[in-house]
Amino acid sequence: MCPICWISGFIAAIFGGSLVAIVNHPISWILSILLIVYAAYKFYEAKKRGNKMSDETKARNRRTIFRFLQGVVLGSFVTAIVFYSLTYKEHERMHDLLEKHGIEKHEH
Repeated sequence: MCPICWISGFIAAIFGGSLVAIVNHPISWILSILLIVYAAYKFYEAKKRGNKMSDETKARNRRTIFRFLQGVVLGSFVTAIVFYSLTYKEHERMHDLLEKHGIEKHEH
């Protein structure tokens, strides 16, 4: 499996999926569909190139992809923790304000 093709496809799939999830506009849907199709093509290309590689190269490429995924997961956790710590007080203040005015009953 070609690691550059796979990583490019993974990034395109993440951008395409997040664009569909966040933006509600037909142009963004078209763009996200194009990104997801591009990701599928890159995954196909990675598989096709991987069939021609030796077992040693495949093992090395799997390790590279695994390291990349570890970085993505760790970066996601660190980002979530940092943003939570930066916005927690404001989040609680908004809930308290909404409850004070009887707009929202929120329990956590």
